[in-house]
Amino acid sequence: MAILAYEENKLQYAGDFRISEVALFNAYGNVVGISTAINEIAIYEDLNSNFLTGTITFTDTEDICNTLPVIGQEYLEFKIRTPLGSTYGEGEYDFTNTRMAVYKVTKNRVNQNTQIVVLDFISTEGIRDQNVRISRAFDGPYDQAVAKIFKKSWGLNSKKKLYVYPTSNNFKFVAPNMRPTDIINMICSRAVPKFSALPAYLFYENGQGFHFRSVDSFYFTATSGGLASHPPMFEYFLDTETSKQFASPRDNPMSQLRTIDKYELTGMNDLIKNQRLGTYASKLITHDSYNKTYKEYKYNYIEDYVRVPHMEKDDVQSDQALYRGLLLPAHYDFNDLETAETKDYGRTAYKYLSDYSDARVMVKSNTAYLHNTNSENGYRVDEYVQRRQSALNLFNNIEMQLTVPGNTHLNIGHIIKLNVPRSGRNKKDEISTQNDKMLSGRWLITAIRHSFAFRQKEPLHKMVITCAKDTYGTNLYEKTSPLVLDVKDEGKPINLYDRSEYN
Repeated sequence: MAILAYEENKLQYAGDFRISEVALFNAYGNVVGISTAINEIAIYEDLNSNFLTGTITFTDTEDICNTLPVIGQEYLEFKIRTPLGSTYGEGEYDFTNTRMAVYKVTKNRVNQNTQIVVLDFISTEGIRDQNVRISRAFDGPYDQAVAKIFKKSWGLNSKKKLYVYPTSNNFKFVAPNMRPTDIINMICSRAVPKFSALPAYLFYENGQGFHFRSVDSFYFTATSGGLASHPPMFEYFLDTETSKQFASPRDNPMSQLRTIDKYELTGMNDLIKNQRLGTYASKLITHDSYNKTYKEYKYNYIEDYVRVPHMEKDDVQSDQALYRGLLLPAHYDFNDLETAETKDYGRTAYKYLSDYSDARVMVKSNTAYLHNTNSENGYRVDEYVQRRQSALNLFNNIEMQLTVPGNTHLNIGHIIKLNVPRSGRNKKDEISTQNDKMLSGRWLITAIRHSFAFRQKEPLHKMVITCAKDTYGTNLYEKTSPLVLDVKDEGKPINLYDRSEYN
């Protein structure tokens, strides 16, 4: 098979990719090329991980491990991409300017002259994060502190791109001998966006660089007319019959790129877990040691729904978005007919599950005048603790895993559209009746595992995508009347010793 230039953009088959020379060099400056010996390269992205990681597996028949030598303190230099044109942007993993650091070596002897070597690698910022600690005071917006920690020589000292979603308010705080990412992750847990009301920041790296942003920035971008949805980066059809219509990956490779090998719904709404975690309802008790006071704040997921951005949204010009949340806006506990404490106009008087704020109780300090700044409101924990807890928990509910042809133009944080087939009969030709209306629609990519396989007739790129939804694909209607079930009381508690009844 002819070796194609790295810049060549003709996709020959689904899973096709281009790769540069792969160089492995050590701290002494010794360099060896391992391109012809590679079996597989794996690259991992995850919204819950601060750094890119991966593994590279190669067959060593030249005793590279001794002659270089390879001891787990080397660097890797290469770049790899899916050969698509500029329509899809500059999607690639480029480790030529900022190399990846090898931190672990595993060797498996095959025979007297051959061994299989696995190198675990991570971004060089991941190594530096283990080696330095920061002890200094910060003053101003949180996003400025993150930018300094990322770029300054006393911090991560990174040369990569950092994309920042601005934060509101100015705060002074002290980092007491902490690793850089520990400080940034702490800031993530406190930061409130400047242009929205969803305080759910993450700090992560993908193929495009590092990001410090709130999850709502994945869904929408601000325009003069309001919030405009980010269009899906790609669309997948999860119907296996659709996937089988092509005889081979070379038949219409762009269409094949949108099909799936297999998919699995790995998570659905767990009501008890979510109630215990405070996803749908919680009570926050703040205490102020300076003023000797405390306050209580109740969080109600359904009543808060229209106040924050979500993945699925109706027309930006609409006065009120339809409710697509994961909790039914209806009375649920048929044994409890007490009215709810609510200030929302027009909702039913009977309790939703989101009205039970005692399901999760949190206690936080909100002491005023820390460092003679932060005014009378302390760190304003009431603005972010409960909403952040709810927003991040939502991504552990409806979750899907897809095994698909590889595409380096997709990254964590991107929105994709999934056409999820519904079960049952009586389906019509219209795609709207063939799809599951609750699960089809926009999904957020939360993790990707790329696998580039070399040891076969044609090199093949596969990836496993983990994606999640924070809303259903269609709206849920409110039920204003209480749930009434005819339940007969089976009697008073019984004393097992003498069979007497408790009053």
